[in-house]
Amino acid sequence: MKFSSRLLGLGLLLASLSFQNAVSAQGLYSGTKGARVAGRAGAFVAKADDMFAVEYNPAGLAKIDGWVVQISDRLSYNEVIFDRIAPSGSDPSFQFDRVQNQTPLQALDPFLSVGTDFGLEDFGFGLSIYAPPGLARVTFPEGGQSMSDYSQGAQRFMMVSREAEILNYSLSAAYKFKDIFGLGVSAQWLHVPKLDYSLVVSPVVNASSLGKKNAIRGPYDALSTVSGSDPFTPNFIFGGWVKPVKFLEAGLSVSVPIGDIVTSSNMKLERIGPSSPDGSIPHSEIPLTRNGVAANDVRVFIPLPIILRTGLRYIHKKGEDTLWDIELDFSYQTWSSVKNLVVESNGLIGTDQGYDIPVGTVQLEKYWKDSITLALGSDVNVIPKKLTVRGGVGYESAVSDPAYQHVDFATGAHVNGALGASVFFGIFELAVSYGYRHMLPVRVSESEGKVYQEAPQPDGLNFCPPPYTDPSCPYPGQPSATVNAGKFQAFSHQVSVDGVFRF
Repeated sequence: MKFSSRLLGLGLLLASLSFQNAVSAQGLYSGTKGARVAGRAGAFVAKADDMFAVEYNPAGLAKIDGWVVQISDRLSYNEVIFDRIAPSGSDPSFQFDRVQNQTPLQALDPFLSVGTDFGLEDFGFGLSIYAPPGLARVTFPEGGQSMSDYSQGAQRFMMVSREAEILNYSLSAAYKFKDIFGLGVSAQWLHVPKLDYSLVVSPVVNASSLGKKNAIRGPYDALSTVSGSDPFTPNFIFGGWVKPVKFLEAGLSVSVPIGDIVTSSNMKLERIGPSSPDGSIPHSEIPLTRNGVAANDVRVFIPLPIILRTGLRYIHKKGEDTLWDIELDFSYQTWSSVKNLVVESNGLIGTDQGYDIPVGTVQLEKYWKDSITLALGSDVNVIPKKLTVRGGVGYESAVSDPAYQHVDFATGAHVNGALGASVFFGIFELAVSYGYRHMLPVRVSESEGKVYQEAPQPDGLNFCPPPYTDPSCPYPGQPSATVNAGKFQAFSHQVSVDGVFRF
């Protein structure tokens, strides 16, 4: 049997989506970090008065007085649910089991930052290390272990699991002119020490295997797993704020990536289709070589979006004390830049059952679109310098059309709400917040869905060539079975805790 290059590249292409630079927006991310930020549902661009300014608006660091040390962590419970519709032509009594994230609890999502003005009245500086807000690990069932068990692993042809470890190192500086306006910049280094991703593909090896049964489970299914890392991707965030009067403040920031993310990854392919009379599932690895020498490395190129954030804040004061504020933020993310993800194998060859498998250069279309985020948040100083309560609500537009909805990331429209509070003990502030983030359910019909099963065909045996109009094609007008037909749901519970020392 001989695979096409799409079989070898698929896992890498999808895995590349599991990390990016951190923003509180839709697309690859999940919610907002920092109790003082998250408690306002992310409405922080104009306020930006703690160390999370390095991400939302670096100009806010100019508001620092003395030294600030901030430690934060987010505990989250993240559920992703998929109810797949049985494909047309299958047994009328057949139904897929519901699948959902088997690793929903994420206990470690840290942030550590130190800021100071170095005794300079109009300047502020910051050094930060943190993990961007997101789901570090998502795992679904691989599927039943025999041909008689089809109902498990309904999502298996989209994704089985992914895991990523991501760190963001940030060096920031800011300047303000009195209390009228400020400017700032964050220079960021994104480091991905670990990235794993796996999914199941179902190659076509003969004309008799071209049938709708492949949309459920095929005799030649293979598990594709990738492991990789990206040591360095630069990014800059520029920010500013202006305060024309004491009760009104506006903020603006823009995140500008420098080039694409380029990952170095390793590929592993395992045959998991049953080949014995009792239907057992042997896992046999398919070797990969380059120029006759064992190799499994490829590079993945991923375009990054520009992120624009704006905020307008009203401040209600009594004397010198701020009693309460309210802020409305708007952000725009150019996710339409994510059209094609490219894998470059540099001549990688796989060999299975005596056949060579050229990987080549592989492209996968995602067809994402630009999105917007709206956030409205407020702080109320119940007891000045002793107790502050806060809250916020938000909306995030969809990044993908329903036809391209996937289990890898929840890219439908989201609504969210949050509550939080801060208690002050001299130089120490303890802040906590709770937020709930809910994706509006996305329903995809079999005729509408455009995420297709990976079912590559051996070279020279193209049973159903484009444009897929031959009467013998089992899926007229498309290359293989639709695998994202069904209902997608996602929600997250997020608890953040901050410790802030000011001295």
